Amino acid sequence: MIAKKDIQIESHKLMYHPNEVSRWINGQIFAPIYLEIGPTNICNHKCNFCALDYLEVKPKFLDKKVFLTNLEDMGNFGVKAIMFAGEGEPLMHKQLPEAIKQAKNSAIDISITTNGVLFDRTKTEETLKYLSWIKFSIDAGSKETYSKVHGCKEQDFDKTLENLKFASQYKKDNNLEVVVGAQMLLLPENIHEVEDLILKIKDFDINYLILKPYSQHPNSLNQKKFDITQYNLRLKAISAKYSKGKFPIVYRSISAKEVNVDKIEYNECYGLNFFALIDALGNVIPCNIFYGKEEYYYGNINKNKFSDIWKSEQRKKVLERLYKEGTTNCRKGCRLNYINQYLDNLKNKKVEHINFI
Repeated sequence: MIAKKDIQIESHKLMYHPNEVSRWINGQIFAPIYLEIGPTNICNHKCNFCALDYLEVKPKFLDKKVFLTNLEDMGNFGVKAIMFAGEGEPLMHKQLPEAIKQAKNSAIDISITTNGVLFDRTKTEETLKYLSWIKFSIDAGSKETYSKVHGCKEQDFDKTLENLKFASQYKKDNNLEVVVGAQMLLLPENIHEVEDLILKIKDFDINYLILKPYSQHPNSLNQKKFDITQYNLRLKAISAKYSKGKFPIVYRSISAKEVNVDKIEYNECYGLNFFALIDALGNVIPCNIFYGKEEYYYGNINKNKFSDIWKSEQRKKVLERLYKEGTTNCRKGCRLNYINQYLDNLKNKKVEHINFI
């Protein structure tokens, strides 16, 4: 009997890619393991916590031909995984189902982070079988709070829950391996509704619920700066109370500490060698604090293939600049933090007596 695999949320998985790590250590060029692509900057909600609320919102969509051609190129180049998310709601792009199928046919693992309103029965039937995972962002336990936080109609809350329930049931009925989960971003407005959300979805047979600490984006117009650590004991107790059977609740307590650190312990973001973003205009970007900062772009997939951009002198120059600038202005609790800690220790050998394994 094959043991059930864990869904690892905290920490990192780079140790499962020793070939790429070895090539990085030896200064070789290789494809990034993971990309995040924003097919559009348009969103059907107006969340009051949006990290990218400072960006100009003129409707932008990745061109279908460019989109599909580059997905094939990424697969041939060696990209292993893509998450569709980005500046807007990815399902607002009408060709996303076709793009998901193209990526899967190119041997790329695919996931979606979505508010879930548009992931209706048709979208579920079209795409769920191609996905490795899908995560619904449900940032409240009541339709009233949901409407305030998400900047939408109250009925969207019920629609999202209905879609989540259907997706989970469809997965079960069709014996799919896809992981169907949900996430609640913890905010001052919703911290009192954690259990309310749990009680509403605990019987949906989803794979997990993540309780995620808020992390302040350095460029955001909104300034919530919510310190979640005062709720640690309560959130851990709630997680333990309801994490039974098939419904694990993951409170990201480690991330809760990291978003409040004064200083990042490493100087270079080596994780950028394994990851990148692509925005709705086709710009290839190091990470999400560089949206809208053209001087840090690697290139644009409307002009060049992704694989050529990744191997370009422009990308090399941008990385060298970022290494010199250091991590002082980085976002606390960054998704690359665990990877950077691992790579920094590996490159600089910060542990004594490494041969005593």
